[in-house]
Amino acid sequence: MNRPWMPLYVGDYLGDTGHLTTTQHGAYLLLMMHYWRKGELPDDDRQLCKIAKLPLKTWNEYRATLQDFFHDGWKHKRIDTEFERMMRVSAKRAIAGQKGGIGPALARMKLENASLSGHASPPAQLPGHCPARPWQAPTTHIHARVFSNVRRARPIP
Repeated sequence: MNRPWMPLYVGDYLGDTGHLTTTQHGAYLLLMMHYWRKGELPDDDRQLCKIAKLPLKTWNEYRATLQDFFHDGWKHKRIDTEFERMMRVSAKRAIAGQKGGIGPALARMKLENASLSGHASPPAQLPGHCPARPWQAPTTHIHARVFSNVRRARPIP
């Protein structure tokens, strides 16, 4: 999944990292950003020092301090929680978007079909319209009017 942004609670971050040097702040932020984008950090000092943009010798000096922000190796509790929250919100929004688009379109079709045909419910199949291809333009002017609010994409020839 594409994760172009990452939440950063500045007050919490500064409260937890007041003891870090400027270089350690940079390394920790780079580790967090990598973890957010990839979902994990490698358990290899050579790779971690590259992610943190530190020489291996400096990484070895800072490793214990930076490791304190992680658990079970290189897992980050806050980032995992935020990622799970983002996934829940994203799924809810996707479902709401689907529901929001389908309901009004079907209601419009039902009303327009009923007013044009004089029936309470639409016919089983409209002449000149293929139900398997709802995006395809109908062949008569009446049907074009019925589906004008539903069809969004350009008709396929």
